[in-house]
Amino acid sequence: MKKKKLSDELVKYGYVFSLPKMLITYFLMAVFTILLGLFFQLDAVFIVALCICACLMLPLYIRNYNYNRYQQQRFSDVNVYMEQFMYSFMKTGKILSTLYDVKELFPKGKMCDVINKSITYIKDTYEESDVEGKALEIISGEYQYEGLKTMHGFALSVEANGGAYISCMQLILEARRMWADRVYEQMKIRKHQKVLVLMSIITSLILCSVLYYMSDRMDVSVGSEMLSQIVTFVVIFLDMWIYYLADRKLSVDFLEEDNKGDEIMVSKYKRFQKYKEKPSSHYLSIRIARKQLTRAFEKEFPRWLLQVSLLLQSENVQVAIFKSLKDAPRLMQDELAKLILELKSEPTSMKPYNNFLEDYNMPEVRSAMKMLFSLSEGTGANASDQIEDIIRRNQQMMNKAEKLRMEDTASGMYALFLAPQLTGGCKLLVDMILLLVCYMSKMI
Repeated sequence: MKKKKLSDELVKYGYVFSLPKMLITYFLMAVFTILLGLFFQLDAVFIVALCICACLMLPLYIRNYNYNRYQQQRFSDVNVYMEQFMYSFMKTGKILSTLYDVKELFPKGKMCDVINKSITYIKDTYEESDVEGKALEIISGEYQYEGLKTMHGFALSVEANGGAYISCMQLILEARRMWADRVYEQMKIRKHQKVLVLMSIITSLILCSVLYYMSDRMDVSVGSEMLSQIVTFVVIFLDMWIYYLADRKLSVDFLEEDNKGDEIMVSKYKRFQKYKEKPSSHYLSIRIARKQLTRAFEKEFPRWLLQVSLLLQSENVQVAIFKSLKDAPRLMQDELAKLILELKSEPTSMKPYNNFLEDYNMPEVRSAMKMLFSLSEGTGANASDQIEDIIRRNQQMMNKAEKLRMEDTASGMYALFLAPQLTGGCKLLVDMILLLVCYMSKMI
């Protein structure tokens, strides 16, 4: 069952099975493992066992490699699609003609198929509401990126309600550029981290072999000892597994959000609300939870603010906030519900805006909420200028928040970098003890 599941994954990632290619790959893996075993003076039994382990792990390496290529291609497709969609939409203001323009950039492949489905749905669907919206959901459903849904939502709003949209679309285009730059930077960092882990493994194995050289000079065969053989086999196997874990961790989907992380933060938010009821008995827990939630809200608030900013193209501030609740990040929904209740009871007061996320020290939130209040009262600068300013601030906050999120996803690599040094250190320790024991017994 697991084998079937793995093969299905490889097919999904575009891997084309070829018997000659697979045989060559397994042969090269076996040769590499045999040479590694001979280098460390392993007996035939351990070399065979190591070959079996390496061959069993090979499909996992192949999966990671193809998964990484697959995700990079998905990111590239979405990046190109969004850029061309916005440029074309700024010229035509029509979704169908925009899709036709974008389709020219994808003569074949998954994105081409999805765009064709979307176009066909618009052309062949009658007597249904929100045809364009459902058609665009075909694309955003295949490529689960929040920025793609936001762009589609804005285009649908413009086509339905009209209005001046060029400047806002240019701002969204700039947000896409910053997102692409972040992802390219992360790709570079992750590739570098994988190389570091590999170099750590190679370095630790080379250091382990130095003791073998020393023992040969002392006319003592440490490598032939059974304990050394077992430890060497375990260390090499662990190093292969460490590299697999590093490769797996660094091969990520740059489009989908970390829903598991969202669930965890929602749970922490609920516990934090309970802690606040008895602050004296949960002082330390409140401090820890507040710090964690502040970081989480720094990531989520910009996404919600962008939704509100785009809704402001056709709605007033309060209606935009009300409508944003439906698609708001889960972590923010309870806080938004409180804000909406306060706005209904005090619609002209600044108090609801000031109370929003008041438990967390976030100056950017205070500033953005004051601007929303000013816009709701019709004071300050021109409304369209204020909206653009809000989106521009949002982009800066979004860029900062997404960098934090990507830093979180790349965390833990330092432990994998140190792991080979730990396994190598254990082997060195065992070999040194064996060398001392063998040398002393020889002297006696």
